Amino acid sequence: MIFENPRITGVMVNYYFHCKRQLWLFANQIGMEHNSELVLIGKIISQSFYSAKDRDINIDDMIAIDWFDFEDGVVHEVKKSDSFEEGHIWQVKYYIYYLMEKGVDAKGVINYPKLRKKVDVELEPGDKERIISLLNEILEIVNGKIPPVQVERVKCRGCSYFELCWS
Repeated sequence: MIFENPRITGVMVNYYFHCKRQLWLFANQIGMEHNSELVLIGKIISQSFYSAKDRDINIDDMIAIDWFDFEDGVVHEVKKSDSFEEGHIWQVKYYIYYLMEKGVDAKGVINYPKLRKKVDVELEPGDKERIISLLNEILEIVNGKIPPVQVERVKCRGCSYFELCWS
């Protein structure tokens, strides 16, 4: 069964693992990505390394897959660095789960072109249940009246929300 939600995107799943505050801010339309040089660099890397692919596949205004290999049934996601790999993996697992609920068998690959690295992603036993649990936790966070408290980490300095959280 597809989890019915107001609109949980793959980016939100990724942010859940990276920073709950970032998740809340993003989900509540406080977007800072348009001002981020790092986000722009990531887009340029993705476009330049994979320009020949049919890119940015939007499905139901819920998930936006970087590209889908129809021949092999592979969801591809491109990332600039592997510093938040757990979030990347669960983002792709969410895409696979979402497609599976629509009747599409898929597996995934996370591409890190600058690192010349690929990570294969498949749903494992228990992942469907974990995804449903994640979606419920994400809904609790994004429906909160205020954002979660910031937790300073070294990686906050590269976040597009840094000024908002720490000024």
